[in-house]
Amino acid sequence: MKETNELVTWAEQQIREKADEKYRQFHAKLIPGVESEFLGVRVPELRKIAKEICKEDWRGFVEEVKNSNVYEMNMLCGMVTALAKCEFSEKLTYVEKFIPCINNWAVCDIVCGDLKDIKKHRQEMYEFLKPYLASNEEYELRFAIVILMQYFITEEYIDEVLRIYDRIQHEGYYVKMAVAWGISVCFVHFREKTLDYMDNCRLDDFTYNKSIQKMRESYRVSKEDKQMLWAKKR
Repeated sequence: MKETNELVTWAEQQIREKADEKYRQFHAKLIPGVESEFLGVRVPELRKIAKEICKEDWRGFVEEVKNSNVYEMNMLCGMVTALAKCEFSEKLTYVEKFIPCINNWAVCDIVCGDLKDIKKHRQEMYEFLKPYLASNEEYELRFAIVILMQYFITEEYIDEVLRIYDRIQHEGYYVKMAVAWGISVCFVHFREKTLDYMDNCRLDDFTYNKSIQKMRESYRVSKEDKQMLWAKKR
């Protein structure tokens, strides 16, 4: 098993070997305003590296690379945290340490998608999310919103998810877009509940109209519903 410093060095070598300049230029444009260094490594390649790290001293790795100014190393820190095999309660301690390191939508959303253990621990995760749903920090709040969208749009939680989305008042662009995205997914799975919600919600006009847009962009929404939704725009 590699020592922590060897593991970090190995990971840095891997991402530099797999860096693609054209992809770096393309991806960096999708994440404006982030001061991290972008190397240009695609997500599937990063996930392969993360899975290898999980076989080693992953705890030492994530502690060592926390707050890295290299975008891909920050992404690896989150992926390893999400993918590592351990008790869920322990995982949440590392998730808690990682959340302040999130400084862009891509790291947030990809790491949320990799936290698949949540499916077996929804109630525990729901309690964990509560302080983040009250946060004034844009990416802490986006993290909680996206987790709800990814894992809590279920029969048991749909009413609560819609209530939570309706209570969120934050001017951050990436918060508003996450709420709109979440509501569009609610519509796909719970059409009638979501329509009722949209008729009575307190969403600001931007978030409301973005929700409609996201629904209409979904390939899982019928042509007839897309026409109906267009008529609901404010």
